[in-house]
Amino acid sequence: MNIPNRPEYLKTQVEVEKLRTLHSELVEVDAFERQIKELFFIDNHAFIGMPKEEVYATTDFENYVATKKDAFIHVYFPWLNTIVRTVDAGDYYRLKTNRNQDLITAAEQKKLHDYKVAVLGMSVGSNIAFVLAQAGISSRIILADFDELDTTNLNRILAGVHQVGLNKTIVAARHIYEDDPFAEVTLLPEGVNEANLEELIKAGEVDCIIEEIDDIPFKIHARLLAMKYKIPVVMVTDNGDGVVLHVERYDLGHDKIWGKPHAYYEQKLADGPMTKEKAGSIIMNDIVGGVHRVDPNMIKSVKRVLARELVSWSQLGSAAILGAVVATYTVKEIALGKGTKRDIRAWISPESVEHGNHTVS
Repeated sequence: MNIPNRPEYLKTQVEVEKLRTLHSELVEVDAFERQIKELFFIDNHAFIGMPKEEVYATTDFENYVATKKDAFIHVYFPWLNTIVRTVDAGDYYRLKTNRNQDLITAAEQKKLHDYKVAVLGMSVGSNIAFVLAQAGISSRIILADFDELDTTNLNRILAGVHQVGLNKTIVAARHIYEDDPFAEVTLLPEGVNEANLEELIKAGEVDCIIEEIDDIPFKIHARLLAMKYKIPVVMVTDNGDGVVLHVERYDLGHDKIWGKPHAYYEQKLADGPMTKEKAGSIIMNDIVGGVHRVDPNMIKSVKRVLARELVSWSQLGSAAILGAVVATYTVKEIALGKGTKRDIRAWISPESVEHGNHTVS
């Protein structure tokens, strides 16, 4: 059965009744009453700290509820066969981002809400996309990946065994919609290429690229496009328990790829097919920063992959989550106009917490 991958929004009781008729086992959740109670304290600071039951007995609360009685919408999640009565989009966003204050100011939150991010690659990328959504960043987000979820992905992708076989963009989008049913998620389930990426950029749909694609030639082409259209690129590469962060501020005039002239990589592409050996050298030396920077156990894993003793290289869920946190912070800083360094490579690891430092170049 072909199940829609975005919520449906029901504004009338007639639509709700029709849905009930069509789905006899429909699960119904009413979040609205609790949400109104939360909103009351947000909008009426004088009552903060008072016993809640006393507040709910006041005429102020009664009058507030009366003003909000019709400010709801029903959201149907087809993949869950669940309908939720919830506050409308504006109040939902206020609730969802309220606990961000004053770590993120209201003015900053508006900028972050409107900032458009394209997340390319849904391994580490799916975690990044979800953490962005949690933070209220990029209400219009693009997710790209042609691959389907396998059980071996579940050590690092936020998903369940019931989703095995689904396209990874669908898995990620559903997770985002359950967190924010009013998000606008564009899916590229056939994957991303130079043509559709450039089309999205030219249409004004991309303010920042988070590039998590395995294919080295595409990584290069994506940066050449970003350079052409002055789009910042953020990339996180897992490295054992840690990650390597790359920030390339093409929006600020940066004109290199991984610290080298772009002509160097254009020549690499012109020299013929990108073999595993060439790709491995670029990853180890240009991206991670040399063999001395690579986690020793990661090197063992790669050797076993090349010897066909492992199906694919090892990746940890903890590193994927760390990468999501690091990437989200980086996107937040870029979106808010903070930081002017055009080329950053940082090695971030739990070990650096123990030793009280981390390394940046």
